[in-house]
Amino acid sequence: MNYRFFFNIKKLYVLLILSFFSCKVVSQNYFISGQVIDNKTKEPLAFVNIVVNNDKQLSQTDIDGKFKILYKYKIDSLKLSYVGYESAIFKTTEKAKNIIIPLEKKEILLNEVVIFPGINPAHRIINRAIENKDQNNPEKMGSFSYTSYNKMIITANLDSLGTHIQENDTSFSDIKNFLKEQYLFLMESVSENKFIFPDKVNENIIASKISGIKNPLFTLLFKKLQSFGFYNNIIQISGKNYISPLSKGSTDKYFFLLEDTLYQGNDSIFVISYKPRRGKNFDGLKGLLYINTNAYAIQNVTAEPYFDNDEMMKVKIQQKYEFIDNKQWFPVQLNFSLVFSNILLSDSASKKGDSKNNSSKNALVGEGKSYLTNIVLNPVLKKNEFSNIEMELPNQVNKADDKIWNAYRIDSLSEKDKRTYQIIDSISKVAKIDNKINTILILTEGKIPFKFLNFDIGKIVNYNDYEGWRLGLGLHNNYKLSKKITAGGYFAYGFKDKALKYGGDAVLNISKAHEISLGLSYFNDVTESGGISFYEQTYYLSNSGYREFLINRMDNNIKKEISLKFTALQYLKINMSFNTSKKSVTDNYFYGVENENISLLLNQYNFTELGVGLCYSYKEKFIKTPENRISLGTKYPIIYFNYSKGFNNILSGEYNFNRYELKITKSFFIKNLGAPALQFQTGYIDGDLPSCNLFNGTGSYRQFTIASSNSFATMRMNEFLSNRYAALFITHNFGKLLFRTKKFSPEIALATNLCIGDLNNTSKHFNLNFRNLSKGYIESGLLINNIINNKLYGIGFGAYYRYGYYALPTFKENIAYKFTVTFNI
Repeated sequence: MNYRFFFNIKKLYVLLILSFFSCKVVSQNYFISGQVIDNKTKEPLAFVNIVVNNDKQLSQTDIDGKFKILYKYKIDSLKLSYVGYESAIFKTTEKAKNIIIPLEKKEILLNEVVIFPGINPAHRIINRAIENKDQNNPEKMGSFSYTSYNKMIITANLDSLGTHIQENDTSFSDIKNFLKEQYLFLMESVSENKFIFPDKVNENIIASKISGIKNPLFTLLFKKLQSFGFYNNIIQISGKNYISPLSKGSTDKYFFLLEDTLYQGNDSIFVISYKPRRGKNFDGLKGLLYINTNAYAIQNVTAEPYFDNDEMMKVKIQQKYEFIDNKQWFPVQLNFSLVFSNILLSDSASKKGDSKNNSSKNALVGEGKSYLTNIVLNPVLKKNEFSNIEMELPNQVNKADDKIWNAYRIDSLSEKDKRTYQIIDSISKVAKIDNKINTILILTEGKIPFKFLNFDIGKIVNYNDYEGWRLGLGLHNNYKLSKKITAGGYFAYGFKDKALKYGGDAVLNISKAHEISLGLSYFNDVTESGGISFYEQTYYLSNSGYREFLINRMDNNIKKEISLKFTALQYLKINMSFNTSKKSVTDNYFYGVENENISLLLNQYNFTELGVGLCYSYKEKFIKTPENRISLGTKYPIIYFNYSKGFNNILSGEYNFNRYELKITKSFFIKNLGAPALQFQTGYIDGDLPSCNLFNGTGSYRQFTIASSNSFATMRMNEFLSNRYAALFITHNFGKLLFRTKKFSPEIALATNLCIGDLNNTSKHFNLNFRNLSKGYIESGLLINNIINNKLYGIGFGAYYRYGYYALPTFKENIAYKFTVTFNI
């Protein structure tokens, strides 16, 4: 036996044991953890620089202001530095864990001063980052997938409350005590996300939990509060567009300052502050960029709107990126903070507080965090896995078990979190909050729910110049009675025309997935003479509907219709219909026809029509909920098309014709220029018809009235009549680019509208004053929106002027003054 071999093995084993223990002694590590916060607001400070024992090696707080440091020597001190805050040295103890370190904000910040002898050194770094944008932008990759855990709270900033409230204000004291124990609102969700370049997105919510609310629709709050990344030329925050500090030419618009240079392994991190340059008026951001020399990519970023005086909700975002698989920088955490302006939590706060320094007006605050995990770069994804559903909220998503939550929560729920769910849920149950929220959601659809019925808001009170005030009632059953069949009716009375109107309809919902429905309807009502309408056209919160107030020529119309609606080719909505209608004029108009060599003057007309209405929204995206689909819109033009065939001698029809109508709408945002909106509209009828079924020109003139977009502000009602026409409406909203101060920021818009048309057989129309559009109509206007802005809606003023061939003799006749109403939601 080879004893020498075993002896050597034994020595080797002893040496290994000794070396192991010696290494343990030599390499004993020291650990410290904690959080850095703002001394006044107590908010966590992300990306604070931390140096241990004056070493050169850098550590940082994470996006939540937390830090964990493992160090090879005993930790005696931490040196903290952060842009806009006083540097601080924190002396540590041997077992320092979960410590809280407050930093004081600097009282005075230096004004922007450019004193560099040559090129601003920050510009070189920013330009390199811009050059590498496509390389570092995850949304330029072929594909990726990740899981997201999202958490949001809404509460009150207790430190901003009560400093000026009397001690005997018990109601306010109760609010403070309540908020110390729980939040006002707590929401969590988990989603699985997939992406294929350039724009195929799928987000599937697998778990959702909301304090006091069962409806998972509020999960959508995360959807539009900030862009996924920070590399696009336009950054969206809370639905508004801002020019990115990393857009091309940004060094001419933004002031960049190199605040610090940090070191992380072999890489350097440049900390650069940014804000719009003095004298530059654009929708810009302010914040900090942390640029890593590894590909000159964003490692961290903070951003908030530079001008936010007129916003209902002030938003600040933070994003953290990591170099995944040593291949690609990718966001791993997206945070936002909210401050709700002018929301009071106590009446006494407004009555007794200092009006100049009433901080309780901004007492309501929110905070949201998204943690991205399970990140996979360039996975094999099939395009047929994607559709026009960008986000899906499946049934029972709010009933996910603890197994799912425990797998994805970054931290376990705190006692305050648990109490929030418990208390707010119990309060909600007693107050029936879910029922009230469902009621509000139905109200946004123009309905008032009552048990198994929905009352139609639009049928209760209306006004137009022909009927005057119109009062009525309309109702339909809702899903509580039947999910397959919707039936109802209405009646109304016009106090100016002194006539009763009524109607009814029923719809059979055949397929919810393909939106197939079969409908029957009947009404005896009045409709605009020569009016234009398109399938899927809506006026909700749009100023296009204001023109309806001005309609002064209408016809009695008895109409029966059967229709089939469905979707096809993913983006196409179709409405096929067959109808008969009997129209009677309400004035002295007559239409002349020849019948067996006899001339007749008619004021009643019978039509039989087969029609189809199309609405095509290419790449329109939707959010799918258990109840319906919510449109997220499209960046492409929306195309509407109507075709109807009129039949003579079928049922009661008397007119043979083909009617074609087309409308194309497009609005978009141009960096540094604003937001243009275009609408092209045209129509053609190949047969002779009475005026009720022709085109009336879409005028909306009054000397002083509310502006109605996509109509002719200086054209008199029914001034023109055509059987073929083409119109173009152009509006360019400069936003606040042309004028902005701290207290007054109106939005200036320019508009030009053009139209040309013609009419065959003008001699067939009797007792009707109208003109031919063959020479071309043109008008232009200047609108100053949001002169008065209460943050929910704005009121402005403008004027349009008519010129060209159809200009009228005097200045007063050619000009129309307008109020403008815009909704800021």
